[in-house]
Amino acid sequence: MFSDWDILQPLWLLLTPLILLLFGRRIRTDAPWPNLMHRERIRYPLYGELAHEQPEVANVQPHREGLLLFSLTLFTLALAQPVIFRDSIELPDQQDPVDLVLLVDTNITMVLKDYFDGEQSIERMSLTKELLSEFVEGFQGNRIGLSIMGNPPFHWLPFTDDREAVRHAISRIRLTLGGRLSDMSASLKLVSDHYSTDLNPVVVMVTDSSMQLGQTSPQTAAKSLADAGFTLYVIAIGSTELSQEQRARAGFVYDPVDLSLLDEVAKAGAGKLFHALTRDTFEEALQTISSEQRRDKRSIQRLSLVEPLYPWLILIGLALLILAFTRRGG
Repeated sequence: MFSDWDILQPLWLLLTPLILLLFGRRIRTDAPWPNLMHRERIRYPLYGELAHEQPEVANVQPHREGLLLFSLTLFTLALAQPVIFRDSIELPDQQDPVDLVLLVDTNITMVLKDYFDGEQSIERMSLTKELLSEFVEGFQGNRIGLSIMGNPPFHWLPFTDDREAVRHAISRIRLTLGGRLSDMSASLKLVSDHYSTDLNPVVVMVTDSSMQLGQTSPQTAAKSLADAGFTLYVIAIGSTELSQEQRARAGFVYDPVDLSLLDEVAKAGAGKLFHALTRDTFEEALQTISSEQRRDKRSIQRLSLVEPLYPWLILIGLALLILAFTRRGG
């Protein structure tokens, strides 16, 4: 069953009135059609006298008019490319149209061990590297880039579709790699300036928001990032409060995560804030980010099966054109 008809290049149909005007003027002026074949000439002394005695054969054969008009009309329709749309099929698409930038904080407070697996305490940085590596392995998007949030920030890995290279780069991240403190606003500006993409760019920033520097507020930098087309998701790592026993086990000088600041930054970046209170919530945050991009940004691609009609029009038009100049008129 045919589902629809369409003309892909309808502007060519504007030639139809010109064809009609051409034929109308030709008929009014009785202009001869050009001879496409060389006529044989017979040399005979009395040819001139015989020519006066025989009736003249009309140079323009009447049947040519209709055949030529019909063939030129068919050629015009062929240029307009008429097609029949049949049933469409869904194209398999295993890749989301997303380019992802991972922005990882390496300031000194990422050494805090305020995550616990039973009796074992886990360092913020160690947990971040482990879960990001797992996230990258299952990432179904296009490319991944990696930047270090520091003072100053810097690129750790440009956009690449090599998942193994990204996991290797994550494994090489170390505490204070970008300095003991961080400049969040400069880090966000670096992403906006250096990661160029035509797809849906997403930034996942993992930070505990501690010891931030910078003359520009992180909210302003996040707003500029959103204006550049990026979506910023913030994963706040670290607890807001601990028991006295946990504080003692965490080590260093305990510094809780500033959720209020990070929430404002995420909203300014047209994204969301996730607080990774535990290992499980950290992992859930990454899964939620992945699923939201797949649901909101991914579109189902469908391919319509098209049957072109213009080859038939060209063949019929050529047949009529040949017939017009080969058939003898009566």
